[in-house]
Amino acid sequence: MKIGKGINWLLILLSCLIAIVLISSLFFFFNHKKQDAEVVTTPTTEQRSTTSMTTTSTTTTSSTTSQESITTTEEERPSTQEEKTNAESQKIDEQAILNGDFSTLVGTWRNGLGQEFTFDKNGLVNSGNIEKVSMGNHGTIEFSVRSGFTGYGMSVYPAGLIIDGLDSDLSKNRLTAGQAAPTSSEEVFYKVD
Repeated sequence: MKIGKGINWLLILLSCLIAIVLISSLFFFFNHKKQDAEVVTTPTTEQRSTTSMTTTSTTTTSSTTSQESITTTEEERPSTQEEKTNAESQKIDEQAILNGDFSTLVGTWRNGLGQEFTFDKNGLVNSGNIEKVSMGNHGTIEFSVRSGFTGYGMSVYPAGLIIDGLDSDLSKNRLTAGQAAPTSSEEVFYKVD
């Protein structure tokens, strides 16, 4: 009978150890995946510079290779500047819009169905008059637009903001418009100029 109790305790101890090992393995696996995802999704200028400097210092014995690595570094800088400029030009100034300045929306917006809206600094050019502007609950900018005897709503979604129920390009500013909520991603408007 003592041998049976010893085996029971041994089985319980072994079960606990297996559970601990499994939980630890899962923790390290998911933590490692998270770190990999962070490294993959955050390419920075520092990483590019470090790579370029490493290439340059490694190849100082060959002047041709050094010149190539310097040229590559110089070529990468403008694209980084362009990305920065594009991100800044895409930034929507909510406060200015709430005060009636639509400068950050100026241009033509088109959806996948070929419908268009054009903004100038004062609002819509030919698609009605914006009567009311407000901030939505989830970071959207909401417009009430009067067009003749009817009207419609318009919502501006700054880059990064999800449109519920629709698949859209989160890296760009988007807008939706109509008397009902959009039902397909083709109804989402993107700035084309």
